[in-house]
Amino acid sequence: MCVLSSTVKEVGGRLMRQALRTLTIWSFLWFTALLGAFPAGAQETEAGQEAVEVENDDLINSVVDEMIAADDLEILLVPLTSEELSEVAGNWQSYVRSRLEEVAQLNLQLRSASGAREDTLRSQLASLNNSGSDVLNNYRLVLEAWALKGAKAEDLEPHTDYILALKTGALKTTDLQTLFQNAWSWLFSWDGGVGLLIAGMGVLLAVWAMMFVARMVRRVTERGLNKIPTISRMLKRFIATTVYWAVFVLGILVVLALFGVNVTPLFAVLGGLSFILGFALQETLGNLASGLMIMVLKPFDTGDYIQVGGSSGFVDEMSVVSTKIRTFDNQIIIVPNSKIWGDVITNVSASEERRVDLVFGIAYSDNAAQAIEVLKDLVACHQLCLKTPEPEIFVGELGDNSVNIFCRPWSKSDDYWTVYWDLTGQAKERFDTEGISIPFPQRDVHIIPVEGAKS
Repeated sequence: MCVLSSTVKEVGGRLMRQALRTLTIWSFLWFTALLGAFPAGAQETEAGQEAVEVENDDLINSVVDEMIAADDLEILLVPLTSEELSEVAGNWQSYVRSRLEEVAQLNLQLRSASGAREDTLRSQLASLNNSGSDVLNNYRLVLEAWALKGAKAEDLEPHTDYILALKTGALKTTDLQTLFQNAWSWLFSWDGGVGLLIAGMGVLLAVWAMMFVARMVRRVTERGLNKIPTISRMLKRFIATTVYWAVFVLGILVVLALFGVNVTPLFAVLGGLSFILGFALQETLGNLASGLMIMVLKPFDTGDYIQVGGSSGFVDEMSVVSTKIRTFDNQIIIVPNSKIWGDVITNVSASEERRVDLVFGIAYSDNAAQAIEVLKDLVACHQLCLKTPEPEIFVGELGDNSVNIFCRPWSKSDDYWTVYWDLTGQAKERFDTEGISIPFPQRDVHIIPVEGAKS
């Protein structure tokens, strides 16, 4: 039993020592591998940086390639930083200078050349001008990209001044024949006059298309608004007109942007103008606000007969600034909307039915009941007088010179004046036939003699 126990202990100790030895070996190997990983990682990082630097060098080399096309240059300029664009701008400036130097040498040779030699030099000069214009255009593209990346004004100024100076200098130093040839070649080139003509025709076509689209949108808007009976005709017209101009202006801005025009400054200009006009046109803006309130709340609409601001007539037309009123004698009155909104508005045409108020005076010696029966008969026989509401005819006032009989029939608002004038004329004729007199104002003057006065 003791031998067995000692044997077990001996085997267990041997296994324990073997396990510790294995663990130590594996720990040493793992630590060695870990130490070797750091240099490998550093080497990979350095290799990655070198690859990025090589890639950046390739990009810069492509951008400063003198033969690069303008479309390709615009694409390659996008990832460059402001500092890199500064260096690229310097390279392109040197290209422009080199081309101008060649042009200057040819111009000097042209002064003393003649015959075939002159023709050859002019041909070389034309070719050099064409290639030089491409280089100058790429130079401008670099400056535009640099400006968009936040270039300082003092950094851009030397380049812009250089371009302006070289244009002025080239114009002064080039002879008239060369200038004429350049102008003639530009006029018939795709990049010059022909391209400009096509661009102009494209702009005109785009403007016409935008007008067509704006009209279509306005018609759709009008159809949608006509389905809403609670909106006034003036508000419908205003909304449709606003939609038309909004679509047209936005379309023109999109067209200009497609043609390469930078429209961002236009928004800044519009913002500044709106701020200035807000102070300069306060009264006009007040009329605008009043016009919008009238259109939304619609106290009247076009075609209504109104009394406002000391004027009365039919509403002929209304804008956001003023309202045009046409009187019965065809006079046109323009009333500012602020004056209308700030005054009492009487809309005679607001209701479909209207009461016609007539007053007939008869003599005190005449029979009032007979006159009332005559008026009732006239009202009952008139086709434009409504049966409901029933007319009211009664003795309303005992005046100084007559007994006043009030006649109040109802009619459609559009028939008001027709009923008024018809009943007035018919009542005069019937009163004459029935022997009912219409008195006129009169005064009795009594002369009282004074005693002792000379006759």
